[in-house]
Amino acid sequence: MAYATIARYYERRLLMQRAHKIRLNPTPEQESYLKQACGIARFTYNYGLRQYKSALNDHRLPQSVTDINTAFNAIKGEHFPWVYEVTKCAAETGFRNLQTALTNFWKSKKGQRKGKRMGFPRYKSKKRGYGSFTLDNARFSVDAHWLRIQKLDTPINMTETVRFTGAIGSATISYKAGWWWISILVDIPHEPPTHLGHPIGVDVGVKELAVDSDGQRYENQAPLRKAIGKVKRLQRCVSRRVKGSARRRKAVRKLARAHYRVASVRNDRAHKLTTELTRKGSVIGIETLNVSGMLSNHKLALSLSDASLSEIHRQLRYKAEWYGAEVVAVGRFYPSTQIHHGCGEKNASES
Repeated sequence: MAYATIARYYERRLLMQRAHKIRLNPTPEQESYLKQACGIARFTYNYGLRQYKSALNDHRLPQSVTDINTAFNAIKGEHFPWVYEVTKCAAETGFRNLQTALTNFWKSKKGQRKGKRMGFPRYKSKKRGYGSFTLDNARFSVDAHWLRIQKLDTPINMTETVRFTGAIGSATISYKAGWWWISILVDIPHEPPTHLGHPIGVDVGVKELAVDSDGQRYENQAPLRKAIGKVKRLQRCVSRRVKGSARRRKAVRKLARAHYRVASVRNDRAHKLTTELTRKGSVIGIETLNVSGMLSNHKLALSLSDASLSEIHRQLRYKAEWYGAEVVAVGRFYPSTQIHHGCGEKNASES
């Protein structure tokens, strides 16, 4: 038994999860199915949250989300028969997301969660978008440009094929900027390679996105600052439309696509930068930044957000594992510019 457990542990270590996000081209009937599945995921999330809050308001110990899910399954055939019209994964997604939200809240409250503090979960509304739902690998299949989902008669067209070869895991279908998307997780074999590069230091910033110790400079394209005029104009257009009207929905979609284009340009630049750095440097030293504190400076907040410095740090860490590199965090108070590279002495005149 112990040998089998060890074997599974090392097998998991030799696998790496990669996600491929692909745009879908559903027909009107297929889009109706996707909207219904997202709606059921939203309904079960709100249903579970309502049960949980009701117990708290009555000063009772609330049931676990698992128990609420079990109770819901027992009555859904009688009270909510329409949940059977789509895949069962839609209802399970809502309860799973609620469990994650509650776990994050209680960990934040106890001081056990790293990063931003999370508040108590709020009810989801379709006014903020259709949302998403997650499919287990047994409930869908992919064949070239076609996606088949449980209880959907016809396959949905995908704009491209899955680029990774391996065991397909779960998939998440979401709606963004007027398009439907699927993000497919694939377990692929991974042997950490031996990196043949040299150690480098990286300084990220606003004026230039990054400068490495080899003297290579990476331009900050500032996509939001360049598109801010168009975004403001579209935002004014949305605010002038009557709420609930077709013209407002059209204006909202235009604004969402403008923001999506800005995010895509920013993400593309970050990916190209981090890929080049992790391929070049076997050890990458990068300064740790208090980005949330820096954003409190309203004169720099737009430029800092546009540079997406936290995303660059995140991508460097996981891409370093792909290419066999190592990322070393350098404290932001470390006097790197005052220390001589040869003898290691600190220049007192610059203290």
